[in-house]
Amino acid sequence: MLSTPDIIDGYPELKVLAKFKHFGGKKIFHGEVQTVKCFEDNSYVKKELSNPSESGVLIVDGEGSENCALLGDLLAQMGKDNGWSGIVINGFVRDIEILRGIEIGVMALGSCPRKSDKKNLGQKNLGININDTAIKPGNWCYADENGILISETKLEI
Repeated sequence: MLSTPDIIDGYPELKVLAKFKHFGGKKIFHGEVQTVKCFEDNSYVKKELSNPSESGVLIVDGEGSENCALLGDLLAQMGKDNGWSGIVINGFVRDIEILRGIEIGVMALGSCPRKSDKKNLGQKNLGININDTAIKPGNWCYADENGILISETKLEI
């Protein structure tokens, strides 16, 4: 995969998600987007990552909450084992020392040691909006150490 700066130079219309940090062992990832929207409850994150994927990227809108983590080492490992390429959390993660050793892309706003609630609250496969960027299931995500790009379609790169 080309670097995100090279990709956006060739496709300047792409959307950019800024302010996300790497936490996973894989620093370069891309794939078709699936979405989850949840607030301080990672039940739907677990449901999605338990499904098989062919290198998909799960983008989670946790509304930027700093109160708890929506992803930890167990869910990240589940995602890797089920074929996911990466996970982007508009919120926080935990177990960061372990996440670094799991070969999956994980990007989030930061870390928090508190786990989330498990009340089975959330939604999946819907359009979400993160930092004024509209993201839909079926979009494509391209990420590396420079940042995250969202494309409406798969790019020929």
